[in-house]
Amino acid sequence: MVKGKKFRKLVVNYELNTKLHQAMTILNNCNQKIIRLTAILLLSSTFATFAQENIKIDNDKKYISFLTNAIENNNVNKESRALFLKESRTYWHSQKLDYNLHPENYAKTISLYHQNQLKFKQNNEQIDSVRKIRINIAVENFQNFDDRNSFPKKSVLFIGSSSIAGWKTSLSFPEFPIINRGVGGMNMLEIIENYDLLVKKYAPSVIVIYCDIDIEQGKSPKEAVDVFTALVHKIKYDFPKTIVLLLSMKPVMIDDFIGKDIRKNKMAANEQLLKFSKKEKNVEFIDLSSPMLHQDGKLKTAIFIEDGMHLNALGYSIWNPIIRKKIAVLMK
Repeated sequence: MVKGKKFRKLVVNYELNTKLHQAMTILNNCNQKIIRLTAILLLSSTFATFAQENIKIDNDKKYISFLTNAIENNNVNKESRALFLKESRTYWHSQKLDYNLHPENYAKTISLYHQNQLKFKQNNEQIDSVRKIRINIAVENFQNFDDRNSFPKKSVLFIGSSSIAGWKTSLSFPEFPIINRGVGGMNMLEIIENYDLLVKKYAPSVIVIYCDIDIEQGKSPKEAVDVFTALVHKIKYDFPKTIVLLLSMKPVMIDDFIGKDIRKNKMAANEQLLKFSKKEKNVEFIDLSSPMLHQDGKLKTAIFIEDGMHLNALGYSIWNPIIRKKIAVLMK
C-alpha cells in the first residue's frame, strides 16, 4: 500500500514537472515572440518618425522657397494673394502645434511670412463689409429673441467677441441670471454702435466684457484700450452702480499667424486695461491669460479647438471657476 502511494506520488511529480517544463517552454517562446514583436514595433515607429521628419523638412523647405519667391516677385494681384493665403493656411495649420512648442525653429519662416503678409495685405473695406453683414444679422437675431421673450432683472451680462459667443454661460453659471450677447468677430467700436441693443436695455448689475478683435485687426494697444475706455464710461454714465469686469485678452495658438506682434500687443493691452481698472470705481480687471500658460510660459495647446484660436470645453473649464467666484462675491 505504501509502495502504491509512493508510486502515485512519483507519477504526480513527474506529470507536474512535465507540465511545468511545457509551461516554461511556452512562456519562453511567448517571451521571444513578444521581444520580436516589440522590436518590430520599435523599428516601425522609428522608421515612421524618420519618414515624418523628412516630410516635415521637405515641407519646410518648399514653404520657405515659396515665401522667398513671393517676396521677390513683384506681382500683387487677386491670384497671387489667394495663392499666398492658401499655401500659408495649409502650412501653418499643419505646423501650429509644433510652432507653439518650438517657436525658435521657425524664426526664418515666420519672418518671411510676416513680410509677405504686409505685401499681400487685403482690403479692409472688403473684409469689413462681409463681417458687418454677419454682425448685423447676429444683432437682429438677438433683437427678435428679445421681442418674444422677457429677460431677467439685475442680470449678469456677457458681451464681446467669439470667446463670449462660444461660452455656454447659462450652463456654466446656472445659479446666476445670465444674459449672453456675444457676437463673433465684433470689435469694441461695433459694440458701442450697438450699445442700446446689446447693453442698455438690459440694465444689468454686472457686465462682463471680452474682446480681442481690435488688436487682431491691427490696432495698437493704446487704440484698443481707448475704445474699451469709451465703452466703460458710457456704461458708467447710464448705470453708475453696475460693476464692469474687463477680461484679459487671451493668447492663442495662431497669434503669430494672424500678424506680427499680435501676442505682444495683447499682453500690452492687458497691462493698460489693468492700470485703467485700478483708477476707475466699479471696474475690475480679471486675468484669464495666466492660467492658460504652463509654468515655463508656453501656451496650453490642449485647451483649443482645431482652429487653434477658440477655446474648447477644457479651456472654458479654466475660466469658469475664476468668473464664478468673482460673480458670487458681486451678486451677494
